[in-house]
Amino acid sequence: MTQIVFQHWDRAWMMWAGIALAVVLVLIGYRGSPLSGGAKLAAMLCKIAALSLLAFLLLEPQLSREVPRKGANEVVIAADNGAGLGVSEKTGGEARGVAMKKALGVGTSGETWIDKLGEMFRVKTMIFDDRLRSVKDFSELKFDGQSSTVCSVTKSLSERGASSTTAAVVVVTDGIATDAETWQVTKDRHAPVFPVIVGSGPLDRDLAITDVSAVQSAFEESPVTITAKVKAFGFEKQDVSISVLDEAKKVIATEKHRFEAAKGDHVFRIRVPTAKSGLSFFRVVLTKAGLEKKLADDSWKKESPEATLVNNERLIAVDRGAGPYRILYVGGRPNWEYKFLHRALTGDPDVQLPSLIRIAKKEPKFEWRGRAGETSNPLFRGFKADGGDEAQRYDQPVWIRLGMKDKKELSDNFPKSQDELFGEYRAIIIDDLEAAAFTQEQMNLIERFVSQRGGSVLMLGGQECYRAGGYDHTPIGQMLPVYLDRVNEDKPVEDVRFNLTREGWLEPWLRLRTQQEEDEKRLAQMPAFFSMNQTFSIKPGASILATASDAGQKSHPALVVQRFGEGRVAALLVGDLWRWGMQNAEQHADMDKAWRQFMRWLVVDVPDRVVLDQQHSKNGGQEMVKLQVHVRDQGFRLIDDATMKITVEQPGGKKVDLFAEPSLKDAGVFEAEFYPRDNGDYRVKAEIKDGKGESLGERQSGWVHSPLADEFRSLEPDRALLERIAKDTGGRVLELSEVSTLPKLLENLNVPIKETLTDPLWHSPWVFALILGLLAAEWVIRREAGWV
Repeated sequence: MTQIVFQHWDRAWMMWAGIALAVVLVLIGYRGSPLSGGAKLAAMLCKIAALSLLAFLLLEPQLSREVPRKGANEVVIAADNGAGLGVSEKTGGEARGVAMKKALGVGTSGETWIDKLGEMFRVKTMIFDDRLRSVKDFSELKFDGQSSTVCSVTKSLSERGASSTTAAVVVVTDGIATDAETWQVTKDRHAPVFPVIVGSGPLDRDLAITDVSAVQSAFEESPVTITAKVKAFGFEKQDVSISVLDEAKKVIATEKHRFEAAKGDHVFRIRVPTAKSGLSFFRVVLTKAGLEKKLADDSWKKESPEATLVNNERLIAVDRGAGPYRILYVGGRPNWEYKFLHRALTGDPDVQLPSLIRIAKKEPKFEWRGRAGETSNPLFRGFKADGGDEAQRYDQPVWIRLGMKDKKELSDNFPKSQDELFGEYRAIIIDDLEAAAFTQEQMNLIERFVSQRGGSVLMLGGQECYRAGGYDHTPIGQMLPVYLDRVNEDKPVEDVRFNLTREGWLEPWLRLRTQQEEDEKRLAQMPAFFSMNQTFSIKPGASILATASDAGQKSHPALVVQRFGEGRVAALLVGDLWRWGMQNAEQHADMDKAWRQFMRWLVVDVPDRVVLDQQHSKNGGQEMVKLQVHVRDQGFRLIDDATMKITVEQPGGKKVDLFAEPSLKDAGVFEAEFYPRDNGDYRVKAEIKDGKGESLGERQSGWVHSPLADEFRSLEPDRALLERIAKDTGGRVLELSEVSTLPKLLENLNVPIKETLTDPLWHSPWVFALILGLLAAEWVIRREAGWV
């Protein structure tokens, strides 16, 4: 900023006296002048102005201005080294990076704009990708970086501290930042940033996968659904295909789409028909149609002339978990429902159904007229228990155990403690069994199993369930999603037809066909049911997923679910669902499939005793994976004295061992950090032992590290982000062709270190010329009037 300062303001009285004297002398001198009117006034003003200006110079005025001190302030020029700049916008044309290096003076023999900038500022040249580093010149740009941390680099370089000398930051980039979500700055604390955009627009021809995700469901026809968002440039009126390959490089699913315009977006949803239990990695490939058979050996790449093929592929990890998932079935009598349920689950190797079935109720205690001295039930005469005593007493119910893992499991019938129940089972099925079969403590235990442990409970529609079984006003009844204490006076309903509600259609595990029309046809062919538990209403927060309609078209809740604490509870109110499987082989297969999907839904979200979690974050451009292991004992109590070994298998098979430390924040949580570098799939296995050195089991998980996916997610310059950066810091966005104007543009910056330059007005030519001009004007006016 330029301003006038006075060296001798103390001479102000002399100035005013001189001006007053000049006015008096001019008035006296022009008293007898032949001039009149405007000419006389103009001549007098010119002479008074000239004399007053001379009097003003007595103060010794000087022009003062602040300018950047040469060589004291720093301008940082940071160039993007991301791999995305290696692409060409036109097929066979010059790559963006080549144009960028030319603009930065690489290969130029004469003076460049960077040299001119160095005449006023200290210029610091740097390049960045996933890290920032100083370079001698920009010939070191190779455009091989796996990410472009535009925002974090710009933020750190422009930040001004108390002793900062940074005048400006020039960032040469395409704006495709892999850390765009981190940009948030305070304008007053940052030097102005001048982004220089590399690239002019969309590519000539390219296919790109911009995002990919996977959703798992209990739906057997497609247990995994992969959603892929794609972009296409230059594929108008052409078909493209997206394929999913398994780890054996076999194509397991393919879908096609036709793009009508030169530039288009599309979302593919690919149903993967088969997916094994545990961790799997799928490769998603986007190509022009007709190359699907050439994906296994990568020969398709030779027939795909695009700007780049890096963005045509993605790797995705899917962890479906590994069993066994154990569901405890408790039944009041052997029945058809159990028979078909057990048979259906033989087709799912991950779900086990240990069963506790009562075959005889507790009998009244009386003197049995049997053999002399006999006190046990004659039904068990000849069967010896392990201890040598009779197997069952006649005054106790008779239970049989099926599908147990060993002889000790459920040897005392239904569990009586957390350690017996919580750690062994993920869900409980209660069927045809009255509430009196449980003790009060066992019912409280089941309630805690759901609300605290996060397990699931399903009550089937047997004749001794719900209100008929006396479950109203019990802990189990309070969990159920339907009211039992409100009496329904309606007559029993028969000949009801099963159907899904709107909420039911949205649940994949209730669907048996891929198309809704086919499922509607299947439902219409289901037989009528004759055993129905009626309920007055459902509880708040519960959802009716299926109804049963009677002959009068009145709908009754047939399947109701709700969340309860950390777990879920379901009520299947139809008591003879087994009729479904009695029609024909096709419907029997449908019923088996429905049972398997229902059981998968019961257990899929139930936590294990040991849980291995991943938390991904970025520190600058480097990804960090925090591995967390949550450990509980058999009764689902937190364990703090566990030890564990975590093994990470990197791409290529190299293994790294990590040792987790207890979390400082959460009990029962152990943490380890890992920084992946190579692209590809990572597998992690945690082996856990308790304080006594006994194994608590192991867990496996995995992830995909693919920084190039973010780098190539879009190849259009992100002008909006760069405009935001410039606005937030007080800078300006420049085109690559405007980069040579930077030296002139940065001259007037408000820099941290300045110097003051002063020029006395007395030595200024324009002041001297002004005085002479005023005196000459007065002389000309007098001459014109003949008064010289």
